[in-house]
Amino acid sequence: MAKTEIIPQTNELCRISKGTKITGVMTSSADIRIDGVFEGTVYTKGKLVVGEAANIKGKLFAQSCDIWGHVEGDIFIEDVVNFKANSNMTGSLKTPKLSIEVGVIFNGSCHIITKEEYNKYLHEVPELNREAAAKPAAGPAVPNKAAAAK
Repeated sequence: MAKTEIIPQTNELCRISKGTKITGVMTSSADIRIDGVFEGTVYTKGKLVVGEAANIKGKLFAQSCDIWGHVEGDIFIEDVVNFKANSNMTGSLKTPKLSIEVGVIFNGSCHIITKEEYNKYLHEVPELNREAAAKPAAGPAVPNKAAAAK
């Protein structure tokens, strides 16, 4: 059976509103905007926007990202990340392109990476690769000789 890839439409957006707190793993093929509190891992094939009221702790993976709020953790971006004035980042950043406006608080490290390196980091995250790990190994079933002898 062929696997079909979901391509996000222009107006698709997943939004976590101000006053909402979510803990766990969030994956989406659509753009994501977070204005609330999120603790865990976020992955999107689209754009991630961290709103002014947002407070995020964890790992972020996105094609591109605009940060207006507070992020503590590791950020992995495939294309470009933009830190807007008054945003606050503590942790590590890995991205090919970076833009930082005046007034940003950035405490941590930044590594300029290639898109291939982004994909390598993405495949090393267990929370995002559970489907691959949960699939049984291919091959014929081996009968249990002890059970067959009974």
